[in-house]
Amino acid sequence: MARLLITGASGTLGGPLSLLARQAGWDLYAGYFSRPDRVRAGRPCPIDLRDAQAVREAVDEIRPDVIVHAAVTERSGPGYDEAIRQAAQNVAQAAKTSGARLIALSTDLVFDGTSAASYTEESPVRPLETHLYGLAKADAEADVLARCPSALIVRTSLIYDFHVQNAQMAWMLRAIERGEPLRLFTDQFRSPVWVWTLAAALLELAELDLSGGVLHVAGPAPVSRYMLGMALLTALGVDPAPHVQAAACPDTQAKRIVLSVDRARDLLRTPLMSLAQARVAAGEIAN
Repeated sequence: MARLLITGASGTLGGPLSLLARQAGWDLYAGYFSRPDRVRAGRPCPIDLRDAQAVREAVDEIRPDVIVHAAVTERSGPGYDEAIRQAAQNVAQAAKTSGARLIALSTDLVFDGTSAASYTEESPVRPLETHLYGLAKADAEADVLARCPSALIVRTSLIYDFHVQNAQMAWMLRAIERGEPLRLFTDQFRSPVWVWTLAAALLELAELDLSGGVLHVAGPAPVSRYMLGMALLTALGVDPAPHVQAAACPDTQAKRIVLSVDRARDLLRTPLMSLAQARVAAGEIAN
């Protein structure tokens, strides 16, 4: 039985990924930082990814065949961007030293959104200079590949699910509970991906003999933040009309970051579903 360590197993992606990994028969270790109650499958494993020694000791003890670095951090508070860099460096070094295969999650926000064409894996990395998260993830990509050249960087986009605990859903529900209007951008386009599609693709990649580089795994078509928010709320049975305000994206944010997924489609059996297809599939699973 192959052994898998997931960092961020208590998170939006880590939870579904853990469940699918257990179903697929992996010997699963679920890394978390502060929320063991959110670990949904596997052996809970507390790790502070900012601590190089703690990461090295955990990997030495677990001896994983594959590490999926899916940990995220709240994008607020001092030093959150530096924590992203530290975690990537420490996980990559531990993977290199141990010989574990590493799949590290990254983001479409390593691009600035100035291209009208889709971004491919070869597109130059150029985050907005004012976007701390995008800058940190761009640095993290470079650090991972420098320390562990065999690592695979998987760039993705907005990770959604039709569930109240999903991050894309939860922030809207919190705003509604506070009585705040939801300003959803009609002119900001990304490549949102259903979390179960992304999780299945990552497990498929964990079993493939790939060496190094970058792969885009995201939704197959551009979707505006307005369209995504409206679809998620409607799927949950929430009437968006009293809460949602159509808004224009400010110039300080990227307006169009669409990832090309041609390479992933050629490589993977996992279908990369559109928003509409994912909603149908989620309904079939629920029934």
